[in-house]
Amino acid sequence: MNILKIKAENTPKVYRIALSDGRLFSIKTVYLKEDFISGMTPASPPFEISEDKDAELHFASACLRAERAALSLIANAEQTRLGLGHKLRARGYTSSCVKAVVDHLSSIEAVNDERYAGMWVRSWLSLKSDGPNKLFAKLRAKGISCGTVQKVLKATLDFETELALLKKFAAKNRIDAESFRTRRQRLKYAGFSAEVVQTLEEEEDG
Repeated sequence: MNILKIKAENTPKVYRIALSDGRLFSIKTVYLKEDFISGMTPASPPFEISEDKDAELHFASACLRAERAALSLIANAEQTRLGLGHKLRARGYTSSCVKAVVDHLSSIEAVNDERYAGMWVRSWLSLKSDGPNKLFAKLRAKGISCGTVQKVLKATLDFETELALLKKFAAKNRIDAESFRTRRQRLKYAGFSAEVVQTLEEEEDG
């Protein structure tokens, strides 16, 4: 198999390749195991390649198509690594291709689970009145790591924000009339800190 023509496209590290069997496609060199394309010049072809190199080109071409599909999804809404992977596989891309694309997009911050989680929590807090533990479970269900969720909740739920959420939670669940012991158990189970629970009780007593 020979490479008959190589042409650099406007996007960095993207090349248009023509092979001797008639195939014509674009590849991105970040998806090659070894970048054997960008060092070539227009005068290099015809350039013979092995079956393995041909397979690499085919993989890099599939990854570029998957990346463009991923960027289209990202343009519409922030994505998680897990969610983006599911969507790409649903479009027929292989698991190895999806992993390569998601890893690359993560490396350039196009996909960032921590950023997604922060945006999601802020939006959720403006609309809902669930406790911190439910927020934690919702984010974990989206495939975001435990450490990342904990970091985001710690950064987002400062004392005043958590207290405001606690008041909304208490009003929604009508627990203000319950005994202190029962209420504290429910609020602890919901994930509220002892400090904000005590502050709410002091405000009510005052």
